[in-house]
Amino acid sequence: MASVRFAASAYTVAARALCASALLLPLAPLAQAAPDAETTAVIRELRQRLDALEAQLAAERAARSAAPAVTAAAPPVPAKAGEAKLGDTKLTWGGYVKADAMYSRFSEGEVAQGSGRDFYLPNSIPVSAGGGDSREFFDAHAKETRLFLKTETALDGHKLGTHIEFDFIVSQGAGTEVVTNAYNPGLRRAFVTYDNWLLGQEWSTFQNLGALPETLDFVAFPSEGTVFVRQPQVRYTRGGLQLALENPETSVLPGGGGAVAGDGDSSIPDAIARYNFKLGATELTLAGLLRQLRVENPAAGAAAAVKDSRTGGGLSFSGRIPLGKDDLKFMLTSGDGIGRYVALGTSADAVLSAGELDSIGITAGYLAYKHQWSPQWRSTLTASAFEADNDIALTGGAVTKSVRSYSGNLLYSPVAKLTFGVEYRHASREVVSGADGDLDRLQFSTKYSF
Repeated sequence: MASVRFAASAYTVAARALCASALLLPLAPLAQAAPDAETTAVIRELRQRLDALEAQLAAERAARSAAPAVTAAAPPVPAKAGEAKLGDTKLTWGGYVKADAMYSRFSEGEVAQGSGRDFYLPNSIPVSAGGGDSREFFDAHAKETRLFLKTETALDGHKLGTHIEFDFIVSQGAGTEVVTNAYNPGLRRAFVTYDNWLLGQEWSTFQNLGALPETLDFVAFPSEGTVFVRQPQVRYTRGGLQLALENPETSVLPGGGGAVAGDGDSSIPDAIARYNFKLGATELTLAGLLRQLRVENPAAGAAAAVKDSRTGGGLSFSGRIPLGKDDLKFMLTSGDGIGRYVALGTSADAVLSAGELDSIGITAGYLAYKHQWSPQWRSTLTASAFEADNDIALTGGAVTKSVRSYSGNLLYSPVAKLTFGVEYRHASREVVSGADGDLDRLQFSTKYSF
């Protein structure tokens, strides 16, 4: 607006100077004599033109004053971390502070204070055949607060990098809410990169972070519908192609039901291939997983020795479809023996019965639609589902058969680094026996990125 005012003022001054010059030129030879009729007519015409020009400029100034001032507000963007140069190494640090307050209602019973109340954990929803009592809880915490440190170094024509990241929710230790609410930092990611290679603990290559919707829950994906794993790996990237060998672990359900546990007996890394590509502005990812399911236990007391292995694997298709300022994100995953990779371990990879492993089939997916109300206000709606193909004769009736959830939020960012939000979630869980239960949760969050 200042530049517009300056231009108008300059225009006015120039116009007046031009008119004055035009007036003075014909008047110069008349300084000693009275003007004749022709000269008088020229002066009158020039004065009329000057009056018309000033009237036009006055009208334009009035129109600008009446119009409301327009300020273009920048849309919220991720905060830029701090940087420093140490010799040939660029050091970057950052993270965020996040405070959450949640009101939760479980329709069928008690949920202990911990992960099932800190964030949405599908397998923690209590179920009953109709005789459960609803329980309500209010919880508040800042455990999701996150910090990272990374480096980038140019070394003999190669690119060398490191990344270390931790938060206070993945490994809480013995912290309690009685006095201090103090919790231990827990390792999230720690890896080295060397040109196209990544070595260390990172998000699984089977998982697509590009399909990550904006939600308030700690697990930013709809939990039951997503691939979600961090683990040690070796990954090679060339263009849109990624190939990886990742840490193996078979999660096993005892025959007839019971506690699911990792057996630690796998002897071959999980193999993953992934391809990222575009169709116009749409971003898509197709990933495949092939793995060994294995158990080997020596004889113990009356229990005979057990040794068996199976092959498991699956496919995951995901992406982001831009819709103007909005977008639609999705993921669809299906396979046998991939329970550890999907829905936060809601299902085991396999059930061990009569000394043999039987892999469990899983299908899961979600849709997430984001709408941009204005540069500062936005919402995301999600729908998510999980189905496990259990043989009740092997697994028993207490294992999860299906989970559904729906959520919607309203987020406000007055400035790019600060977000206030409210989110509602409804989820239901059913086990093989037919017993079920619901969760309703209202969550409020404040997040400042730095």
